[in-house]
Amino acid sequence: MKNIFTLMIMALMAVGFSSCLEESCEENRLVQGFAPITVTADSWRASSFFCGVPQPVCEGTSFYVYEQYLFMMEGTQGLHIFDNSDSSNPVPVTFMEAPGGQGLSVRNNILYMNQYTDLVAFDLSDPTKPALVGRTEDVFEPYSVFAQVLPGNDGFVVDWEPTNERRVIDCSSENFNRSVFWDQNLAFASSSADLSISNNLSSDAGNFSGGAPETVGTGGSLARFTIAKSTLYAVDDSNLKAFDLSDPNQPVFTQNISLGWGIETIFPAGDELYIGSETGMHIFSIADPLNPELLSTFEHVLACDPVVVSGDLAYVTLWGGRDCGATGDQLEIIDVSDPRNPTSLQITSMSSSHGLGVAEGKLFLCSQWEGFRVFDLDDNGLLGEQLDHVTGINARDVIVLPQDNDLIVLGYFQDGIQQYDYDDNGKLTESSRISVCD
Repeated sequence: MKNIFTLMIMALMAVGFSSCLEESCEENRLVQGFAPITVTADSWRASSFFCGVPQPVCEGTSFYVYEQYLFMMEGTQGLHIFDNSDSSNPVPVTFMEAPGGQGLSVRNNILYMNQYTDLVAFDLSDPTKPALVGRTEDVFEPYSVFAQVLPGNDGFVVDWEPTNERRVIDCSSENFNRSVFWDQNLAFASSSADLSISNNLSSDAGNFSGGAPETVGTGGSLARFTIAKSTLYAVDDSNLKAFDLSDPNQPVFTQNISLGWGIETIFPAGDELYIGSETGMHIFSIADPLNPELLSTFEHVLACDPVVVSGDLAYVTLWGGRDCGATGDQLEIIDVSDPRNPTSLQITSMSSSHGLGVAEGKLFLCSQWEGFRVFDLDDNGLLGEQLDHVTGINARDVIVLPQDNDLIVLGYFQDGIQQYDYDDNGKLTESSRISVCD
């Protein structure tokens, strides 16, 4: 009898607990329907990459630095080029129409960019008029961050048209934690910003191959393109791809390595590539550049994961949210002196941590709506005190140029690009801003 009574009490507690859970589900989301606007591959391949007078920046999604030039992608519509010789006064050079372009990298005056599923190459001898010199077709997946293609359709999505269809979904819905979901040929999202293809910024470092020097540009930590050892590497949602640049005008697609879903960023350091994913950091050897070899995978909590490397240490920010899985934010420092056996050294709770950079004993951290922070690194490379914190920018990613003590910070939404100088003590001084149109 006592056992039956105990079971009844447990059942009542379970029902009560379940009802509490149901009552706690009070959060709602308002979503709007968007109709896709598409073009065919024949159409976008026939585009002329027209270069005209500089245009206002309206949707800065990627940035990159090569020599004195600053590049900024305009959504998937085109490329802005600025002369940034004087970081306090960036001068617009040109705007090149480049439908489908997102990721970019530059090596020896050749600009590489994806155009939907193709890789295209441009000669930058005259930066006012980049000249198309090569195209490698169908090397990126048609259903990935590089190209959105409707199922059962050959149309590539180029834009979204808002409709009058709106819905309220609560937290019990299977679509509540999805930034985008489909229903009856419409994509539903909280705003048009959620429909943007994922970050595809570039992050390169100068490298040498066979004693021949390369001039390679610099990008941020949210990278999907990078160049090392005369090889272009790119990651989409689930693959690592390698391109031989022996003929710089005609890249040759040589390797595709499946990595599993959730791949986000790529960073080169010495003989390794560090690839960030939602579940861990993959380390590949590129001792043989065209045949990357997986050395190890360092697993972490489910979260978005940009990675930068300095010396024997990898610095990783993990942030949560609807698209990233986790609910917390943290910075993790990992010893990668033995890339086959990475070891965690320090984990620090953060708030809204996103892109990052490391240089001269300092860590530069984007904190989204909380602004931009500078931290000291001790003699062992571990995180020390905060040196400076500026607000007024919804900071997304950063390019560090230590030779000039310059920082270029890419913001979300209307925040464009903000440039800073920093001194030996990590104090920031605003130098210029490239604003976006309303």
